[in-house]
Amino acid sequence: MRTVFIHGEADRFEAAREELIARFGRSRPELDATELLDQLLTDKFARDGLLAWWSEEELARFLVAVVPRRSVLADWSLAPDFLHQWIGFLAENDLLTGPNTVSELHEAVERATPDHLIAMAEPAEWSSEKFWSITMRELGVDTEDPQAVAEFFAAVDADEVDVDHDVLEEIERREALEPGDQPALWLPPVELTELEPHRAIAAGSPVVQLIHTVLEWIGDGRDPSDVDELVAALGGHAEDADLLLEWAERAGLVRPAGDLLVRTLIADPLLARPELLWSRLWQRFVLVDDVFRERLDVLSEGADALPEIVQAALSVLYARTDAVPLELIVSMTCDLLDEAEPAAQEAVRDVVGQVLAQWESMQAIRTHTTAPGEVEVELLPAGLWAARESLRAFGFRVPSVDDLASAPAELLALALTDTPADVQPVLIGRWIEQRGTRQASGELAALLRRVDDPTVRLSALAVLEHTGAEGVAAARELIDDPVAGPAARVWLQARPSSTDAALRLGDELLCALDGMAAALDEDIELFLTEFGRHPASDQLSLITEIAGSEHSSATEVLTVIAEHHPEEVIATAARTGLGA
Repeated sequence: MRTVFIHGEADRFEAAREELIARFGRSRPELDATELLDQLLTDKFARDGLLAWWSEEELARFLVAVVPRRSVLADWSLAPDFLHQWIGFLAENDLLTGPNTVSELHEAVERATPDHLIAMAEPAEWSSEKFWSITMRELGVDTEDPQAVAEFFAAVDADEVDVDHDVLEEIERREALEPGDQPALWLPPVELTELEPHRAIAAGSPVVQLIHTVLEWIGDGRDPSDVDELVAALGGHAEDADLLLEWAERAGLVRPAGDLLVRTLIADPLLARPELLWSRLWQRFVLVDDVFRERLDVLSEGADALPEIVQAALSVLYARTDAVPLELIVSMTCDLLDEAEPAAQEAVRDVVGQVLAQWESMQAIRTHTTAPGEVEVELLPAGLWAARESLRAFGFRVPSVDDLASAPAELLALALTDTPADVQPVLIGRWIEQRGTRQASGELAALLRRVDDPTVRLSALAVLEHTGAEGVAAARELIDDPVAGPAARVWLQARPSSTDAALRLGDELLCALDGMAAALDEDIELFLTEFGRHPASDQLSLITEIAGSEHSSATEVLTVIAEHHPEEVIATAARTGLGA
């Protein structure tokens, strides 16, 4: 079964959560910990998506922070007892991954237990939901009765019920700073050639020179309405002056003083260190929303959409090591913002264009025209480094190649699906080098036995190609495995020296279905286009074969064909296959 979910696959996570809860419950029927396990898995899905990856720090965090926030327990020792059982369950089922041994994980739980008990007793560590739940129970309110709950909160609003508002304010203040429960999203690893490449270009970048011009114009103080001289110094564009003035203020270089703008005390030290100024300008750009307000107001999120636009543009650019069409950045940004109206999409295009212009002035990106009206954008080294840091701040998981070199095989297999082609050999090489070909092939073989998922299977076999004779030996051990057997036999059959892995009836169909299911995950329209290239008779025959197969993704493939295939006769055949 899958235990790694790094692409926000909510439906697949739900299925895995239910299976893990059921399996854990069957193995420990005496332990009433279903709610705790549900909580643990849901939190891990949002945190990093690695349900079976546990370190000492992760266990302590769950025990000291997550449980006190959310759980109302009659017996506070249940949580540490549950974690001990959870570690044992994962180890027994060969699911446990992470940097620590089983004994170290048990010791970590013991060390964290006193802090867990302290946090459980401290109302300021609770969530607002838990605070109100316990308050109502203490006052005898039936929390299962909607009418009673409504009457309770009406009494609170009328100051007829005495609650600890100081604690509640502290809880709400903390919650406002905490991330939400959105699923973890991982971006592919990118190989950075320099640690901090912005240092080499900061002083000479146009934006730093323009900020110097702005601060020279401000001098000892300037009325912001008197910008003619600044506009002239900047080349005659009033919009540039407005943007740079707001940017300088958001970066803390200038501040209002009565009717004037004046330099701050940190302005001169920052100007003397261009690399710090460059970084600060990059970090504070998402706050420069006043100059975009008129265009952003047509969007559903209004001015608050600027960080979302920046985040979307960076994630599209970062995920590719080659140039990206500007229209792709705009369309994906509109999709992420859920903006379909023409006026809103035009506003997004306008704002994205201006955002990119500022990044180009920072020498973070380069744009070039490939044809009339067609522009491509690529991240330069400084932009790649800065984008990684910003995306991490936005909450994305953005690993380096070295981070993934020590990752479990399942994480590697899923991360490879998004990794740029020129980075894949580097990542695979380091992953195998860190553990040696024998251990690497053993981990991959264990993954192939455990996980019946086409994307994972195809990636694992691709990595196995790089383990030489050890990989071939590991694949031979999989020939008769009910999950990995067909793929292992086809993989071995492709080896020039393999003569002991004869194909069996249906092997090639099952492997073809692996490819179809993986293609669906990437792009449904592209899958349908490729499927439709075959003659109609071949498509119909293949649908019949798929309907009769036992592949775990057969239903998914037929459902997509039934719902989306443009040819009604093909779609009807798929619907018939689903009912077979």
